Amino acid sequence: MTDASKSAVKVRLHAALREEAGKDELEVSASTISELRGALAEACPAIDERLRFCRFAKNDEFVGDGAELNAGDVVDVIPPVSGG
Repeated sequence: MTDASKSAVKVRLHAALREEAGKDELEVSASTISELRGALAEACPAIDERLRFCRFAKNDEFVGDGAELNAGDVVDVIPPVSGG
């Protein structure tokens, strides 16, 4: 896959991810959520280990790793939570 087929998407980090990355938002180019995971790990190595446990929501709907991304999409990265 070439870089030309990747779309720039806005990524919002939540909770501990935001603190560990030192930012709450960034722009990453990827064509799927799976690629986005890798691009985020490269852009923010501090959150690399946590990303495998996170859920991703594209434009406010939870999606899987195969979900395609388009220019202008907004992706929220949501770490697991616990509580009672």
